Amino acid sequence: MQVTVQKPDQGLEHKMTVTFTTEGMAEKVEKRLNEIRGRVRVDGFRPGKVPMKMVKQRHGAEVRQELMGEALQKAFYDAVEQESLQVAGYPMFEALNDTESEVTFTARFEVYPEITLPEFNSVEIETIASEVTDADVETMINRLREQRMAWLPSKSAAKKAKEGEQVIIDFIGKIDGEVFNGGSAENVPLVLGSGRMIPGFEDGIIGMTKGETKTIEVTFPEDYHAENLKGKTATFDITVHSVSTKQLPEIDAEFVQSFGVEEGTEDALRKEIKDSMSKELKRAVEAHNRTAILEAVQQVVDVQLPKSLVQQEANSLMERAAQNMQQQGMSADSIKLDITMFEADAQKRVKLGLILGDIIKANQLTASDEEVEALIAEQASSYEDPQEVIGWYAQNPGARFEIRSILVENKVAEMIKAQAKITEVSKGFEEVLNRKFAG
Repeated sequence: MQVTVQKPDQGLEHKMTVTFTTEGMAEKVEKRLNEIRGRVRVDGFRPGKVPMKMVKQRHGAEVRQELMGEALQKAFYDAVEQESLQVAGYPMFEALNDTESEVTFTARFEVYPEITLPEFNSVEIETIASEVTDADVETMINRLREQRMAWLPSKSAAKKAKEGEQVIIDFIGKIDGEVFNGGSAENVPLVLGSGRMIPGFEDGIIGMTKGETKTIEVTFPEDYHAENLKGKTATFDITVHSVSTKQLPEIDAEFVQSFGVEEGTEDALRKEIKDSMSKELKRAVEAHNRTAILEAVQQVVDVQLPKSLVQQEANSLMERAAQNMQQQGMSADSIKLDITMFEADAQKRVKLGLILGDIIKANQLTASDEEVEALIAEQASSYEDPQEVIGWYAQNPGARFEIRSILVENKVAEMIKAQAKITEVSKGFEEVLNRKFAG
């Protein structure tokens, strides 16, 4: 096999010309035709009894083309190995010259760039630290109580409705004295201050009592969804049937045990909640810091990106976005996506992947099976049936690979963090989980 490689003065695209012999091609074609002969169907002949001459006439060119494609692929990658080239993406074959004894073809392809990694002690990174406080646990317990709260109607007819309370109302809406479509309803539950109604509507009910009727005037917003109501002033005749206040459940044994805490005590519930929140917080902090560290490294490493890899990644992101939109109920025909929408993210992901690959290779970083199992077990412990989650990972190699990738990325981040200039900022639980901070 003869190989000639033309390297560019700039860029990553190479041009390679390869010549290889086609000795034995005829025999390979004959063998493949014999293999498919039993499947060929021709009127007048039993299966497997079609004359070879007829099989060749019908399928000879197709089979030779298929085998030639396989030969080209093999010759290309043999030549790449011979020349010690690292191909990025897929090659483009051109200028094919096929004779009886040999084939010459030209292929264009990109190679992976050479990356010069910096001394990590020059990298400046801001990371976060956080811990679950008693106040965070108290907030979570209050949320759990809110989820199970009940509305307790007031027995007093003098009870005035306040913000945060629920009223049951009838209302009739009018514009210029005329009732309009969609502006009336009966026995509507409404939490005052919830913002469900147009501005001014809920405010007008505050202070009303059970059995009271009142007319209020409000103006529909200019951006209201109904075109015929935008900016219009309306009156609403409102009748209040009841005023209810929140009744939160007591933190008793029944309440505690309903969350799977068999001890049934408030202390046991608080410990369970704090442990769960701490695990969630730990994962969020690690994810944020890992991202911050890897993004900081990207800023100080200059990488020439293979266009083919960026194109592949952009296509993958676009396909994933289209799938997500279809899962949300959009029809395939209504989805209009352009690959340029995904190029910036694709460039970022490819660059990070190349840098990570070099760091991992240079430092021989790996994640053992034991580490993978330990992380899966830790994540599964947050679920009601951990064994079911562990079993799911056992049946999904792709998900296990993601776990392994996270572990290796964590090792990269920890290695860089140990050398870099780190500024650690303390953040609260809510800030971390809701990403309410810069970076």
